[in-house]
Amino acid sequence: MSENRPPVLAEANALLARAERGGPGAAMAARRAAALLEKGDPERAREALALAARMAPRDPAPRLGLARMAAEAGELEAAEAEARAVLEGESDGSGKARAAYMLGEIARARGESAEARKRFSAALKFEDAVLKGDRGNVAAARGYARAKGRLAELDAGEGAFDRATSGAEASLALLRASASHVGETPELAADIADAELRLGALELDANQPGSARRRFGEAIGRYEALAVTEKDEPHWRAVLSDAWALAAEADYVRGAADAARDAMDKALQARIRLAANDAREAWALAGTWRVRAALRAALGDNAAAADSITQARALAEQLHAKDRSADGPAQFLVHTLLDQADTALRAKELHVAREAADEARQHSETFASAKGTSAAWLADASACWDRLGEIARATGASSQDAFARASEMRRMACEIAPGDARHARGLAAALVKEGEAALDARSYASARTAFSESAALRLKLLETAQDKRAAGMALAVALERLGLAAQAIGDLAAARDAWEEELALAFRIFTDDDLAGMRFCAIVESHLAGAGGPEAEAHRQSALERFDVLARAGVLTEREAALRKKLWGAA
Repeated sequence: MSENRPPVLAEANALLARAERGGPGAAMAARRAAALLEKGDPERAREALALAARMAPRDPAPRLGLARMAAEAGELEAAEAEARAVLEGESDGSGKARAAYMLGEIARARGESAEARKRFSAALKFEDAVLKGDRGNVAAARGYARAKGRLAELDAGEGAFDRATSGAEASLALLRASASHVGETPELAADIADAELRLGALELDANQPGSARRRFGEAIGRYEALAVTEKDEPHWRAVLSDAWALAAEADYVRGAADAARDAMDKALQARIRLAANDAREAWALAGTWRVRAALRAALGDNAAAADSITQARALAEQLHAKDRSADGPAQFLVHTLLDQADTALRAKELHVAREAADEARQHSETFASAKGTSAAWLADASACWDRLGEIARATGASSQDAFARASEMRRMACEIAPGDARHARGLAAALVKEGEAALDARSYASARTAFSESAALRLKLLETAQDKRAAGMALAVALERLGLAAQAIGDLAAARDAWEEELALAFRIFTDDDLAGMRFCAIVESHLAGAGGPEAEAHRQSALERFDVLARAGVLTEREAALRKKLWGAA
């Protein structure tokens, strides 16, 4: 590269001089100069593109190039301004489609899903108009398929998985059709790999690991080829690492433990090579170490999991040390420390878990106590206290104070972001743990208050939840605990009310032939049988019938068998 740099620079300078003189071909000369300068001198490349944009205001390419370079430099406002100029100018449909797509990407990066959907939909319409006039336009077909794929990702993010899958399949089909007509160019190969990866991820979420793994294999093959043919482009190795990580997850889900380990290590190797050449890749490398830790923990490889999360923590601490006041690095470190606490807790290394959780707590509370703090920091502080509570419970110490602090932090997060269901769900879950700790400590009134508040929150969440079954199960758990607390106090009427409501909810959640539902209802009816009242005997008989079904199916646990025996003795 060093031998080629002076001739390239000389050629770029000559092209720029020609462009500055004006006349026919000046704009094209500026664009060619920008292409030569982009890797070695990006600032001058942007100057050359700006010159080309002034000379050919109707040509969208220079402004789109400026937008792309600004976005790659993290200057999203500048990128947005250039893309808007193309969209609102006199460009043709193809130029407007690319500008709309770029604006969609910027909105997606900012987390503005509604704006992103609007922009990708506009790109789709522009590309469709181009295709109506020229069905063989491969660039328009690629643009249409890419916009379709992005919309599918937004659908998946909103829980509309059927629509997401349909869109992802349409995107892949269109790209494959284009490749069958013109051959699989590197550009089409990249788009097909992206589409396979997207569809594979959706299939993995739908519990189709075999099909997902085949799609990941297709994507990996193309990314590996692109990494070889375009050695100076690190993007292909980055997405290759992501693809191997997804392949590892698919292998794990389908029970191929050795293949999962191998795939995850390949993902890690790709990230290590990237980070060796570019310090900015340290973030992704730390994230990959965290994923590897989670996979190894799931496979029971506790030593490998602990080593992986230690590596992730070391990198996270280095990134945080560069700017201790920045939210992003601090939050990444806190989440890494919480992962380490979880890993150590599973391995029963409680001293490691406590140190990591307490370190995370100190960082999160520093940011949570700052003026104008975000709900996210309060939620993180709550998570830290939750881990400290779990560690206390594992050691046999009182966990009541830690879980109460976790609830209070979640409540403060809800006050800052009252319309965010995530924080409401977090508070409801924290209150259940606080109530359980109070039950263990025989603080029955406190337990009842916590469970009652959790049940009220979960009832409101159920009304708007997309996944009614999951939300209903969460409410049922709170109602069960509320009944136990009321029973402990001696208020059997309140206990029966809570359990009757829980049972009615269970009848709506489960089907008649669902063994999990059969077990759930049997346990609730056992509670009701023990709480007395006019329906106690009917509940006892019903619970016994359900336990008999479980016994015949061979899925009755020892605890359930003991409860069944107790119910027999109550006759």
